[in-house]
Amino acid sequence: MRARDVGELLLLSVLWGAAYLFMRAAVPAFGPGPMIALRLAIAAAVLLPLLAWRAGLGQLSVHPIALLVQAVPLTALPFLLLGFAAQHVTAGLLAVLNATAPLFAALLGHFVFHEPLGRWRIAGLVIGFGGVALLTAGGVSLRSAQGVFAVAAALLASLLWAVGANFTRRRLGGIDNLALTVGSMALGALSLAPLAAATWPAAPPSPRAWVEVSFLGVASSALGFLLFYRLLRRIGPVRAISVTFLNPVVAFIAGAFYLGEALTWQTVGSAAVVLVGTALALGLWPVATAAAAKTPSTPVARDANAS
Repeated sequence: MRARDVGELLLLSVLWGAAYLFMRAAVPAFGPGPMIALRLAIAAAVLLPLLAWRAGLGQLSVHPIALLVQAVPLTALPFLLLGFAAQHVTAGLLAVLNATAPLFAALLGHFVFHEPLGRWRIAGLVIGFGGVALLTAGGVSLRSAQGVFAVAAALLASLLWAVGANFTRRRLGGIDNLALTVGSMALGALSLAPLAAATWPAAPPSPRAWVEVSFLGVASSALGFLLFYRLLRRIGPVRAISVTFLNPVVAFIAGAFYLGEALTWQTVGSAAVVLVGTALALGLWPVATAAAAKTPSTPVARDANAS
């Protein structure tokens, strides 16, 4: 890769890795519903003028039903689940749990679309989910008694990201990436607006909390997706998806410094096990092949958004 591509990949890892940190930081002030609705609305508002400048608004009406499905159950709901989970687990654990989306994508590809796995990818699934079990054992990364439910919510979000990746690839492949992002963010925000209004915090959020949620919308979602899609075109999906492995590193380190979250050998070791399993399941290791780059497991573009 060129130095510019490496630089943008590192920048993207910071934007998406920090997203877990700022979700964890902002959710006590806003609550999950308002925080996620604001994040999606801000991202849509930032990108909408760019879409209009590129004369791409007409693409939003090409597949309206499919776009609605992508926006609500496959974008807004996973973000909402991550918002709930952020209340009860550390930022680093949240990032690792969300990095399991490729594992679920591999399972969906095999059982739903009858795609072969091979022994290395099967080993990756076993290792990856085993790492999740190690990571949550003893509750070292759980912040409250509802931590187990938070882990389940984050894993469900990863499953929905995987479904969304497959759905987008098959039903929305003809829509420009920018239009897809604007449409899913805007419709997702609208779908969460009633929940956000009903659960709006009684105490006004602090200026710091507003800065944090603004970062989520502008940097992690709007700028992050633009960078990711550009990297997809320039360096290909296999290299671009390597950001999945950098996000938890950023989240762990930033969480320790910004929020004072504990960084133990159990969390670091277990996270490494999860990421090794994910690399195997993606076909990135021991040898990344052209065939692996074309599997539906690879383009988990809805990671969130990430992020």
